[in-house]
Amino acid sequence: VSTPVHGGTKALKAAASASDNAQCSQTVAVQPNRTYTLTAWVQGSYAFLGATTGAGDVSTWSPGSGSAWTKLTVTVSTGSATSIKVWVHGWYGTGTIYADDITLV
Repeated sequence: VSTPVHGGTKALKAAASASDNAQCSQTVAVQPNRTYTLTAWVQGSYAFLGATTGAGDVSTWSPGSGSAWTKLTVTVSTGSATSIKVWVHGWYGTGTIYADDITLV
């Protein structure tokens, strides 16, 4: 979407319903046996940020604060994996969230 955005001109919009948490994900290549920092700016109630590796999921979330952007940060250890799934989602029945400036470094 073009608004709201945290940086640049576009942000990700995910609209959760009573039966769907509106997960959006992307698989990205990583170096094995490394630790990365995953960050995103989110807006809305109950926005989750995380990653799935061979060892399982790591995630964090924000309860939200109206129209304010909140920075979420997750530490991701890759183990032997050469790719991981990065994802954001809302929570069932809590409406729309926005995510922007997602980085993995």
